[in-house]
Order: sequence, then structure tokens, then C-alpha cells
Amino acid sequence: MALAGRMRPDLNQARLLIKRDDLEVVKTKNGLLPQLDLFLTLAKDINNTSYAQSFLVSTEDRKDSRYTTQTGATFSYPIGNRAARARDRRAKLTRERDFRALANMAQLVEQDVRGGYVEVGRAHEQIAATSATRRLQDETLQVETEKFRVGKSTVLLVAQAQRDLLTAQINEVQAKTAYLKAIVNLYRLEGSLLERRGVRCPGSEPVELDDGPVVRTIQHVDADHRQGTSVSPK
Repeated sequence: MALAGRMRPDLNQARLLIKRDDLEVVKTKNGLLPQLDLFLTLAKDINNTSYAQSFLVSTEDRKDSRYTTQTGATFSYPIGNRAARARDRRAKLTRERDFRALANMAQLVEQDVRGGYVEVGRAHEQIAATSATRRLQDETLQVETEKFRVGKSTVLLVAQAQRDLLTAQINEVQAKTAYLKAIVNLYRLEGSLLERRGVRCPGSEPVELDDGPVVRTIQHVDADHRQGTSVSPK
């Protein structure tokens, strides 16, 4: 579960979308603040004329020019500011919706991973069961062959024992194949299949969020994993 919380691409994509919405929340929150503009004007007067008229003066007269500066500030605060408040409220609700969607996605991921882990355990136990059946059928064939050699069995019973042994061997191979498929499927569900096969691809690094209930849950899972309380398939 800790590995799936870090490497599942759909979870990381959802976190990236939430981080993008965080920028929208900051943007709309800034719209609620008062606006303070500072300005600085630098003008060049020639022969006590305005700056706009200075271009009409000859070059020889520029030696009599002088600079004038103006500084100031403009403060504005809209009364009510309902439009900005509505945008900020919508951005916060969108972020809360995304966190709830991420929590629901994390639950679905947990269900998938736990189901895949259970299937790996079931397939592993199936190998032991089919192996025991194959050994039993092998012994049955040996007994029927020995009985046929001494004349206490028939060709039909020997053929049936051979058929049952072949079926048991096929079932054992199928169980081993199903076990390998279950392991591959579990690696896919936890998002580590490509990494385990030596394929480096973008998006393997986890996306961290600053806050949110889903992040705290994943952090708790990671802490349990580091303490060795989690289990892994054999």
C-alpha cells in the first residue's frame, strides 16, 4: 500500500491537478486584498517647457534641460468585492472537491492492491494443492502399473491413471502460470511494474502535497511501511 501510494500514476496525476488548483486558490485570494500601486515618473524639461514639447527644441538647447521627478501611491479597496469573493469561494470548493476525489481514488487503489495481494496468496496456495494432487496421481499410476504387471489390473485402469496424471501435471503448470500472472498484476496495481522490469520512465517520483486528509493517510501508511509493519508477497 505504501508503494502504491507513492508510485501509482493516477494518484500522482490527481495530486498534480490539486497543486494546480492551489495556484488558483492563491490567485483568487490575492484578489480579495486591497491594491496598492506605487509609481515613479521621470521627465526631462528643456528651457522650462514640458517633456512632450522637448522634442521640438533644437539639439543646441538641450544643454539647458533639467529632470523632474514625481512619486506617489494609489490605494484602492473595492467595497463588498463580491465578484472576487465568489471566485475565491469557487476555487476553494474546487480544491475541496479534488481532495475528496483523491480520497476516493486512494480507497479504490487500496481495494485493487489488497485484492491483487489476496490473489497472489491464493495462486501460491493453489500451486501447493496441484503439486500434491500431481504426486498422488503419480503414485496412483505407479500402483496401477505394478498391479497390471502382476495381472491384477487392466489396461483401461492404467490408461485412466495416465490420463489423471497428465491432467494433474497440466493443472500444476497452470497454477504456476496463474501465480506469475498474479504477481505481475500486483506490480501493475501498485505502479511498480516498469521499475521492477528495469524501465525508467517519467512520473515515478511521488508528488507531495502540503496538506489535506489524503496526504496524512498516505504518510501514516509510509510510516507503517518504514517500521516494517506492512507485508509483501513471497
